[in-house]
Amino acid sequence: MKMMDELEKFIIENKSSFEDHKVDEVDKLKLWGIISNQLPEKVNKVIPFWKKTSFRIAASIVIILGCSFLLLEFNHNSYENSIVNQELHDIDSHYKSIVNNQIQLIKNSPNLTSKDQKEFMLLVDDLDEEYNSLKIELKEEINNQKIIEAIINNYRKKIQLMEDLLERSYPTKTNIDDGELIL
Repeated sequence: MKMMDELEKFIIENKSSFEDHKVDEVDKLKLWGIISNQLPEKVNKVIPFWKKTSFRIAASIVIILGCSFLLLEFNHNSYENSIVNQELHDIDSHYKSIVNNQIQLIKNSPNLTSKDQKEFMLLVDDLDEEYNSLKIELKEEINNQKIIEAIINNYRKKIQLMEDLLERSYPTKTNIDDGELIL
């Protein structure tokens, strides 16, 4: 504190001397260059974390946990995909057998013209394209349950259209004697 008081006293007494000398920027830089060269160089000590045992252990634990999480997530997704694929396979095999049977009935129907058959098969092809787009969406795993329901509805729509076509193609027979209607 005493030294500070003496410095303040010296500055106050010699204030006019300080104001007499003006230094331009170039001189300031030269002066600072001389001062900085005389200062001792401060060596920054770098402590590499990767050489410390505790850092290596922590990094190993993080890597092991990360890999474990990814592996579990991958296995969980694989299990869900296998369930979805099995469900889709069961649905496909069931409905495809029905659809194929109906298509054979339509192709073999003597009451349908080839033009009617071709037009109907174009309609079935449109539904097949919708089915294929649903299968692609199913691979994206966004909302599998709704997509599977849409696939089932697609199959049901095909079957219903085929049944309606077959029903319309067969003439209605009436037995006038008995008063019965035979479809």
